Amino acid sequence: MDYEAALNQSLDLLADGEERKAERTLQGIIDHLKSRLDGTRDDIDRFYYWGRALTAMEEYEQALLKFEKVLNLDPDHEPSLWETASIFLHDLDNPESAQSLLSGKLLPKSPGNPLYEEALKAAEFLLRLKKSPPPEAGGARPGGKGVSGADTGGRGRDVSRTDGETADGGAEDPEYGDDDWAPDEDMGPKL
Repeated sequence: MDYEAALNQSLDLLADGEERKAERTLQGIIDHLKSRLDGTRDDIDRFYYWGRALTAMEEYEQALLKFEKVLNLDPDHEPSLWETASIFLHDLDNPESAQSLLSGKLLPKSPGNPLYEEALKAAEFLLRLKKSPPPEAGGARPGGKGVSGADTGGRGRDVSRTDGETADGGAEDPEYGDDDWAPDEDMGPKL
């Protein structure tokens, strides 16, 4: 079985919204791989593709276990190191582990690899964000949600209440508190 082709077919099915077909194909790959495990060095590829199939199924912790099995058999297996770093960075919000793998294992194996360098920069950026998140202006968050998650209408105050008060106990601003607000006629271009 060509595992790479089967995985690519599954990813195409997922992209096309055909989750059930993709899941069946991925499970078929896993079942085939399980039946071929024989305790030889060939298991490296089998566990690697099993991990990739689990990653496609969004079973990241299980995928990490398969990549760990590969790395126990071959500590320098670059594809498994990369898949592990990618899962830590993109799926499990663990930029510390991704940074460690990228700077400690992957970049020394492949200096100047643009993919690894870009991923390391992303991990370092996420680490900086974790250490000092950007300040929020007036308690408002992008998308009109306040710190509490209430709808702020993009102004930083909860406008979801209808009793004339905001969630913070203040009276609504008469300029913004009117639920019957409509744009002035002079707003926007005349057609």
